[in-house]
Amino acid sequence: MKEIEVKILDIDLEEIRKKLLDLGAEKVFDGEIHALAFDHPDMRLYQKDSFIRVRKVGETVELCFKGPNRGSVFKSREEIEVNTSNFADTIEILERSGLKKIHEGKKHRESYTIGKVRFEIDNWKKIPHFLEIEAPTAEEVKEYVEKLGFTMEQTIGWGYLEVEEHYNKNE
Repeated sequence: MKEIEVKILDIDLEEIRKKLLDLGAEKVFDGEIHALAFDHPDMRLYQKDSFIRVRKVGETVELCFKGPNRGSVFKSREEIEVNTSNFADTIEILERSGLKKIHEGKKHRESYTIGKVRFEIDNWKKIPHFLEIEAPTAEEVKEYVEKLGFTMEQTIGWGYLEVEEHYNKNE
């Protein structure tokens, strides 16, 4: 599967919630996400802009390979994801396979959907709320960016590490 998404930083949380509900979005998740990224000790995945992620979303555990970002305006990368039954055991399997943890983070997320379009409102420690819009096509992403009152110039195609770096350098 391919993910196509953009982020909009520093959003007005209440305004975005209202606009999403006015557009007919359904809230499908509201809770904590705990995510860990893994790579080989020689960082061969990172060198190719790829990584393996394990995350716990509520009670769901996801194991995912993320390929390189092939987009410029949009973040567009290959994503292969499966669910597992146990967060700690999944981490242990990866570590015993020789992979090492390269990043760990926790955040609060609200997720909304309209058809196949997903809207994620994330809040990380020390990072203001931001919105992620993900859809099967770039056209659909752009459509909902505009329906929410933004322009594509107000979006970024960054991954989570780039968002963290952006706010950490401004401390």
